[in-house]
Amino acid sequence: MFEIQTTSSPSTEKQLIGKEEVINDFKLCCVSREASLLARKEVLTGKAKFGIIGDGKELPQVILAKFFKKGDWRSGYYRDQTLMFALGISSIEDFFAQLYADHENDPFSGGRQMNCHFATPSIDKDGNWTNHKDIYNTSSDISCTAGQMARGLGLAMASSMYRNTESLQEENNFSDKGNEICFTTIGDASTSEGVFFETVNAAIVSNVPLAMSVWDDGYGISVPIDFQTTKKSISKALQGFELDESGDGMHIFTAKAWDYEGLIEMYGKGVELIRNEHRPGLFHVTEVTQPQGHSTSGSHERYKTKERL
Repeated sequence: MFEIQTTSSPSTEKQLIGKEEVINDFKLCCVSREASLLARKEVLTGKAKFGIIGDGKELPQVILAKFFKKGDWRSGYYRDQTLMFALGISSIEDFFAQLYADHENDPFSGGRQMNCHFATPSIDKDGNWTNHKDIYNTSSDISCTAGQMARGLGLAMASSMYRNTESLQEENNFSDKGNEICFTTIGDASTSEGVFFETVNAAIVSNVPLAMSVWDDGYGISVPIDFQTTKKSISKALQGFELDESGDGMHIFTAKAWDYEGLIEMYGKGVELIRNEHRPGLFHVTEVTQPQGHSTSGSHERYKTKERL
């Protein structure tokens, strides 16, 4: 076993990570990667129509899942399959049913949406509200890049309203007095869109519990980060938004996508702060890989160097 720092407190509460947990995390990463490889083959051999897959982002998503509590919400994008596997929202069978547009077995959209578009039901078969406090919740994914940010902002605002409005704190199926938070995920290229900056600004002004993870592989399809992001880093570009001595701003954290211990420490410390303070935070995960390229419709061998490949 080894110890991971998970809080910023001087008392240094630590989380023990045992051998079995490490092995299980590694296994889940491997299974998700194999699903990505097979999904690409299925598209390129004509058994499925199109695929954008989550290869290369396995480890940070496995770690993120450790700090996602029942009652929390996700508003993410179409590379979050490993997070969904880790939370039990999607099985491997569910993943492929959606890839094949199987309207009978795709539990998320009945074959209507592109692959890796996940959702949890808000009502049961009888039309009654489900108890959102007892499950891991995810809003239905959308294909337009960065569109998930505004939805995540709304979900985080709802949590804030439940915490700060006395009349909403009575027993209900939707919120545990505002103690839940919303996780959003986004690729580094989509952080160049206006809705991303609008969401960051609004989340800080409104002081809502929005945990934003940026998976940064250094490319926006064929465009290197040098040509799309100020200072070649979204966390550096947003330093003016960082929490200051007056208590205004958001938390900003960074870690490497391959650093198991560093990711646990970052998410352990950061998510706790967001949950306790009801303040937004940005998790910038760098050195992510995308080994199969952007999607099944193109070849990254055309624009990435041999060294990068």
